[in-house]
Amino acid sequence: MFERYQRQTILPEVAIKGQEFLRNSKILVAGAGGLASSALQFLVGAGCGNLTIYDSDTISENNLHRQTIYNEKYIGLSKVKIAKSILLDLNSNCNITAIPENINNKNIKGLIKSHDLVLDCGDNFSLSYKLSDICYLLKKPLFSASAIRFEGYAGGFCGDAPSLRAVFPDLPDNSEDCNTAGVIGPVVGTLGSIQAQMAINYILDIKPKPLGQMVSINLKNFYFSNFRFDKALEPKKSNFSFIDLDQIQDDDIVVELRDIKEAPILIARNAIRLELHGLEEQVTQFDKNQRLIFICKSGIRSWKAAKSIEHIWENEISLIADNKELN
Repeated sequence: MFERYQRQTILPEVAIKGQEFLRNSKILVAGAGGLASSALQFLVGAGCGNLTIYDSDTISENNLHRQTIYNEKYIGLSKVKIAKSILLDLNSNCNITAIPENINNKNIKGLIKSHDLVLDCGDNFSLSYKLSDICYLLKKPLFSASAIRFEGYAGGFCGDAPSLRAVFPDLPDNSEDCNTAGVIGPVVGTLGSIQAQMAINYILDIKPKPLGQMVSINLKNFYFSNFRFDKALEPKKSNFSFIDLDQIQDDDIVVELRDIKEAPILIARNAIRLELHGLEEQVTQFDKNQRLIFICKSGIRSWKAAKSIEHIWENEISLIADNKELN
């Protein structure tokens, strides 16, 4: 079996012992889109023995330019199920579990606990912070990446390194994503490959360690840079947690920040529709003994709303990003 890995076991950093480490590794992959298309093929090709892939999405034509593990005949089918079939054709010695669901707050802790490391391939703000929060709590490595236009980053968080919140304590100022701003396929493929390499380096204990390392790229001008963030400080306050829709309780105050065109139907009977403008004045009228929840499409407006009123709200503030297209 090791003959197929001969070109990598020649490397002293790998050798037969390292190949055994790869074979016994247990990797959780959140998302089966563009980042995962590249990362999964390299992880399976390297002989990483046990992979669990979560994604509820199906394959669509307008994603094929960057989700290159799929082709036209699979349009409309489950990403994870097709990915599993393709990956097993690449390496039948790997154990691949394909779950056509999204990781949520109910299953996330158990999933992360049962794996050695996590790859965040969802390009979804709320998912990234959820994964980081639990990985940091359980001291599990998280390799996260994000891409937009011609640029992006990949980094190794948690484990014995700072969390995603330490490096990105705030969400970006705008809500652009691949659907609105666009992205070039090779950028996504490059970052997915870096995620796979970081995971392999971690498993093989190659120095310098990938945890605490950030790699940024801009393929419009072929710019690559990297830096270490080992000493980045965790936020003194845990900021705001992302929760799922089914975690809304009857006594919560739920604020819908989307207008009626974005969200014609309120998702909870105790939800009220408000705008960011003038929010602080309206919040002062609420019962501060209750939990306050903000809902929007990407999580960015909810984050801004929470930041704007946290100085007057002493109780818990939670956020919901309600957009299935982000997965």
